[in-house]
Amino acid sequence: MNMLLLRGVDERIEIPRADRRYEHIVKILKKTPGDSLEAGRTDGSLGVAILESIGDKVLILKFVPQDSAPPLRRLRILMGFPRPIQAGRILKDLSSIGVFSIWFCLSALGDKSYANSRFFKEKDFEDPLVEGAEQGGNPLLPEVRTFWSLDAALDALAEDEKTESWTKIGCHPGAGSFKLSEADRVEEPCVLALGSERGWTEQEVSRLKDRGFDIRNMGDRILKTETAVTVSVAIVLSKLGYM
Repeated sequence: MNMLLLRGVDERIEIPRADRRYEHIVKILKKTPGDSLEAGRTDGSLGVAILESIGDKVLILKFVPQDSAPPLRRLRILMGFPRPIQAGRILKDLSSIGVFSIWFCLSALGDKSYANSRFFKEKDFEDPLVEGAEQGGNPLLPEVRTFWSLDAALDALAEDEKTESWTKIGCHPGAGSFKLSEADRVEEPCVLALGSERGWTEQEVSRLKDRGFDIRNMGDRILKTETAVTVSVAIVLSKLGYM
């Protein structure tokens, strides 16, 4: 945890003992009353949290805003639903890296049970988003949306395209010699489409192409979903000048 993430707008914040942050502040950071630590609010405020008291059941912090967080990178990830345990790791990493939007869709080869899991239906994904933001040192959280088909997600993207032009890139191992690292004219906002663990079907690739996506590959190795996400996002962010 490189930054304590706080919700709400109250100046004083109570953190119950059951909250993992209580343990981290008291046992890992070994903070005592009067100490401070880097903190931020999900509204983008950056500052310090001063530890006022530690009780058996709750600790109390006072947040002092000092600055505003820089905006998230305007990169959207559009991908098929992964296994919930993978999704948690992916969301934590993407939040840490600082993408601004993550969309999941039920692809043709995707497993419906992933989309129907508690992780997505009950929004259990908020915890890894927070952990990623704390690691990355920016309290702004990515938008997360879910769609029941690729077409539904592409229609929603089309609405965003009515106000500004998007760079659109799709990753698919059957994209021949066109490598993601060789993509040119990559600008923000950008959307990067990746399939589920079994990839896109050829029909889905055709639909992506019809919507203006530049289809690229990531080499000749077979990658796990979370590895493919990390590698592709790093390449695109490098193209955008962030790495």
